[in-house]
Amino acid sequence: MADTKLSALTELAATPANDDEVYIRDVSEAAAAESKRITIANLMAAAGGGLAITTGSYTGDNTANRAIAHGLGVVPDFVWINYQGSLTCFEMNGIGRIENITNNVGYVVTAPTTTNFYVGNATSYNNSANAAVVWQWLAIG
Repeated sequence: MADTKLSALTELAATPANDDEVYIRDVSEAAAAESKRITIANLMAAAGGGLAITTGSYTGDNTANRAIAHGLGVVPDFVWINYQGSLTCFEMNGIGRIENITNNVGYVVTAPTTTNFYVGNATSYNNSANAAVVWQWLAIG
């Protein structure tokens, strides 16, 4: 679906595909209509093969430190997680912390590895990306 638009400001309704487009904009541009777009596949190619992007989904199960296989083969630099209820979370490389951007709270989880990233903290499964809903994710490494 080549006309699918992804934005950090909108929710991810489906797992992105290589031909989906990411919109980029230089802050010096006058109007949003002048924004450019690049497919995920072309973004990966522009990185000279040094960038890996994987996507997927999982259904939350209200458990702590649940492992989610990301398939990158390297520790992810960034994992973006979203569900249709608009809760957006992210986990940064080596920190082992889920941050809920919407509610401005963070929860400690196991640090990501070359195989998995982790979700779920017993304090709040909803705010640590493991409540019983379907979550979509994008990992970059």
